[in-house]
Amino acid sequence: MGGRNSFKGVISFGLCAVLIVGSIYGGDFFGIATGFLFDKLCNNKEINAALSTNSGFVGNNKTYSISGYGGGGYANAVSNTPTDIETLKKQAQAQYKNYKKSGDIQEQQMGATSKTIVYGSIEVDNKTSETISVKNLLSETPSYKTITKDKPCVLIYHTHSTEGYEMLDLGWYSNQYVSRTADKSKNMIRVGDELTKTLEAAGYKVIHDRNIYDTSYNGAYSRSRVSVEKYLEKYPEIQITLDVHRDAIHYESGTKLKPTATVNGKKAAQVMIISGCEGDGVENFGSWEENLVFALDLQNTAEETAPGLMRPIFFCNRKYNMDVTPCSLLLEFGTDANTLEEAVYSAQLIGESLVKMLDKEVKK
Repeated sequence: MGGRNSFKGVISFGLCAVLIVGSIYGGDFFGIATGFLFDKLCNNKEINAALSTNSGFVGNNKTYSISGYGGGGYANAVSNTPTDIETLKKQAQAQYKNYKKSGDIQEQQMGATSKTIVYGSIEVDNKTSETISVKNLLSETPSYKTITKDKPCVLIYHTHSTEGYEMLDLGWYSNQYVSRTADKSKNMIRVGDELTKTLEAAGYKVIHDRNIYDTSYNGAYSRSRVSVEKYLEKYPEIQITLDVHRDAIHYESGTKLKPTATVNGKKAAQVMIISGCEGDGVENFGSWEENLVFALDLQNTAEETAPGLMRPIFFCNRKYNMDVTPCSLLLEFGTDANTLEEAVYSAQLIGESLVKMLDKEVKK
């Protein structure tokens, strides 16, 4: 969900708030304003991004039409680097020979602080005035209609499609490398492709909207919503909508934070679920509690399938198009400091968790 460090006077990418580090707090960092800038947590406005042609992106006013199904394109992601990503890594190695270090990348498995609600393996950062019982909500079943494998039940899309990642795991970054890109083999659409592929391999029909909505950040959520509503009209069987992003967490010192977990011996980008709520100016969001039930089920299932993969759920007074169905979430796959390979692996793991959840419904 991030922007770029080319914004004047801003040291964080798009949805990232500048992190001011004073001291260590309860195993996490004191003073962390967790990953949202401007249109996210601060004031819900969007910003115009100056996109660099270094990443292959050329800003324009092109209108993107609604596309159909997406897909991955490789096998055995757990044990090997995907072929397409291996090629990108080799290209990046050649690029980085001429790049200068701009700052460090700090790797950390993010978890609960003293203010986080913890119930078993579930962690929730409640930023609302609502009092929630994780135990009670977890006992509820998500508000699915009939789940079948005959018709599309999942919609995956990307409001901030051009968010991207590092290609190399070096422990440092260079500002000469620009991760934001319209190249769909490198940005959030590639992550969505993997999520789609994993679900489709299990027999579920998925709509993956591979359009780009953030040639300008202004109005990105409105533009993606138009497409989402068209899909829901065309495919009323869709139960779940997932807006797939990545986060960005930067320190005042210039260091970037990279949240990772090791799953089955392979490094994965940690994933954060954002679940919204009415209040503090957010209205007409009657399904927020149903969304939270779905979020808790996904969090719990993912932690059973891939322990350590999930950051605490971010429960906040925001809507972000999550009102379109009772099972709509925004997912953050790592940050701009993670590698594309780590994010793609996480997409496979989340896909496996969703399959596990949906299989329970299909078999009823």
